[in-house]
Amino acid sequence: MRDRKIHFNSCIDWLDLAWRLPGESPCRLFDIRQLAERAQLAERGLMDALFMADFYIYRAGFSMEPLTVLSALATMTRHIGLIASVSTTYSEPYDLARLFASLDHISNGRAGWNMVTTAVDKVSQNYSKKEHLEHDTRYARAHEVVQIVTRLWSGTHTNRIDTLDHQGDWFTVKGDINMPPSPQGQPVRMQAGSSQAGRDFGARWAEIIFTAQPILAVAQDFYSDIHQRMATLGRAPHEANILPGLMPIVCHTRSEAEDLLAARAGPDQGNASRMREMVGIDLTTLPQDEPVPLELLPPKGSTNGMRGRSDLYLDLIRKHSLTPRQVLGQGAHLAYAGTPMDMADLISEWFTGKGCDGFTLMWPSLAANILFVDEVIPILQKRGLYRRAYTGATLRQHFNLKAFT
Repeated sequence: MRDRKIHFNSCIDWLDLAWRLPGESPCRLFDIRQLAERAQLAERGLMDALFMADFYIYRAGFSMEPLTVLSALATMTRHIGLIASVSTTYSEPYDLARLFASLDHISNGRAGWNMVTTAVDKVSQNYSKKEHLEHDTRYARAHEVVQIVTRLWSGTHTNRIDTLDHQGDWFTVKGDINMPPSPQGQPVRMQAGSSQAGRDFGARWAEIIFTAQPILAVAQDFYSDIHQRMATLGRAPHEANILPGLMPIVCHTRSEAEDLLAARAGPDQGNASRMREMVGIDLTTLPQDEPVPLELLPPKGSTNGMRGRSDLYLDLIRKHSLTPRQVLGQGAHLAYAGTPMDMADLISEWFTGKGCDGFTLMWPSLAANILFVDEVIPILQKRGLYRRAYTGATLRQHFNLKAFT
């Protein structure tokens, strides 16, 4: 049996409520020096990768193009991986293959691609499209995109340039790409969808899965389900690392952590509307402290956006008899407030309890990030659950993934 170690990906985009906290510097949001400091902090914590999301549309907070930023950070770091979200719905596979192979060359083998299908329907208006593709149709397109990209990457391993000659439902691609094999051969593939179509896609293609699982029992069900789907495709469990989102609200004392949690809190005018889309009913019209009547809920999520997120909320309401007030205050990702020991205990429980292979860390503040590196990680190291040094040079080696030569 493989010696399992906890994996961490560090999000470096500025989270939406950090501006409310004293000592934070949102004015440096687009300052590459600040991003380099955060990247180097994650590397000091021996984390597997930096992760940058991209929504392709205006949103409050960080919004620079990920591949550009990560290419710059590749020159300012030595070990940590660099994972960028780039859409399969609004990108051409030939471009994707070249972009990520280029990042892999620039970083000496540390590139990763988060294969998002893009959930926000208004993005279509920025790409000369009359409407956003339907949810499952986006995944059908994504399967073909990834098939082409991985074949283009594989073609560079021969001693001659092979012609791809792909002709499919969505694309016609002659191939091959005009560059030598990248250091990893194939950049690492990450995926972030939890709907039924998203789970099938992740089980087929993903080597890292980013998911929203705020409750351990639900996370364990997801973990088991993904492994079962992988098995039907002939893949072993260790071929995909499942890293739910975690916001570690970590402070020296529990009271300080609770204060930090409260400082980040504030009215979210769009939350009721977002939840109405997710669960199919207007929760503000119901008694706020009585369980949501289950007969009012649709059998499954129907949104054309984050359908997996919708199904998650519906499952949480059914399994835990949540009230409207609890649902409206529920973040999709796990947010936990406590001391370094509390945080290490939570992470250990989820990891040893087969709820995850680690976490995608979403920082509430720079101070919490520093404290996590300085105090939480040493506790995990003493327990034998976390690496004490980088033992490989590439992102594939960090995650103990199949090598391509």
